[in-house]
Amino acid sequence: MTFCEKCLSAGIALLRSSAQQADAVRSGEAEHQPCSTDDYAVSIRFADTAESQQLNTTYRGRAKPTNVLSFPVVDEAEQWLPAVASTEPLGDENALGLGRLMLLGDLVLCPSIIENEASEQKKSLEDHWAHLLIHGLLHLLGFDHIDEDDAEEMESLEIEALRSLGIPNPYLLD
Repeated sequence: MTFCEKCLSAGIALLRSSAQQADAVRSGEAEHQPCSTDDYAVSIRFADTAESQQLNTTYRGRAKPTNVLSFPVVDEAEQWLPAVASTEPLGDENALGLGRLMLLGDLVLCPSIIENEASEQKKSLEDHWAHLLIHGLLHLLGFDHIDEDDAEEMESLEIEALRSLGIPNPYLLD
């Protein structure tokens, strides 16, 4: 199994725990929590439309809110930052139950946009959440959809990850 395949496998497990956080965020019980599996972690923040637009404008030059933004934790040469790649436990292992982690990066999701898109596209809300979490994770792992070949590769990985969760191809529903 390659490094990216291991990351994607870990990412799918992260998605499952992330989905549980969505209910807590909608009820106002949670705002920003790390979730982890094996040696990887992703920080997830849930933003309102104003914050989503501000971040999208600042970091992507697009003055509109968006469903998911990804901020990978890599340096200019795409090497893991030494502090992140450390084999030492982060924080109090017993209190957090996290152990040794490599932070892949941050995902910022906008629940109201995700809910509106699911409704407009006539998709299950849970399926759309899973799709966007996988989409964001793939960005954290270095995939993009800037050109057609890259987009096809990324969509193929998204479809395969969603299929493993029993979710239909979201691009057939668009």
